[in-house]
Amino acid sequence: MIANKVAVSPAEVETIMAGWVTGKILAEPALNGMRHFSAVSIYFEPGKGHARHNHPESEQLIFLVAGEAEMMIEFEEGKPEFKTIHAGDLVSIPKGAYHSTFNTGWEPVRILAVYSPPGPEAAMRNSPEFHVIPAGQVPRRA
Repeated sequence: MIANKVAVSPAEVETIMAGWVTGKILAEPALNGMRHFSAVSIYFEPGKGHARHNHPESEQLIFLVAGEAEMMIEFEEGKPEFKTIHAGDLVSIPKGAYHSTFNTGWEPVRILAVYSPPGPEAAMRNSPEFHVIPAGQVPRRA
């Protein structure tokens, strides 16, 4: 645990990777004692993103730091709404709402995803789809 730190640097934490994403978990209960939310810095290469899924127990905020992406949210089951989002946009995803995000631009998309309560970040880390690179090592795609 990185207790009593004002800031957590991405270099201090492990990297989680799958074929479509590179991420850094920057806030979670086991890391810095956050009990009510977690935060993950996420990077999508052009053309990459995540398929439709939901977080049954968590609300989510997606802040687009860089790039352009297509966001899909189903506020009602089976009725998807699509929106192009740009750097500086904040997307609010209600608990349980199905959603997807895909990089539609030529440059990488950088997102800060915040979950309340925590849980989705641990699910990513523990999924067989992801592999974990220890803190301090440079992540490399196979």
